[in-house]
Amino acid sequence: MERRKTIHISEIIQEILNKSNLKGRLDETTISQKWEEVVGRPMAQYTKNVYVSKGILYVNVTSSVVRNELMMSRTTLIEQLNAITGNKTITDIIFR
Repeated sequence: MERRKTIHISEIIQEILNKSNLKGRLDETTISQKWEEVVGRPMAQYTKNVYVSKGILYVNVTSSVVRNELMMSRTTLIEQLNAITGNKTITDIIFR
């Protein structure tokens, strides 16, 4: 029997995620979970129903003042969120 090169389990999982397109969904879920960490607790308390669909992050904001503040920081937020996943997962953010 011929010996094969040892493959680390993380490499196998990564390959499965990439082939089955689960990596994108996993990144989207990670971004939704990290929202409070990125914007901070004071801003996050005025947001709800944070979710990603087709590369767009949707955020419901209960305060118009916070909405305007977040809109002015949109580009920075996109960069910070994409840095978490290491991919260009988020292309835009829509504040409602």
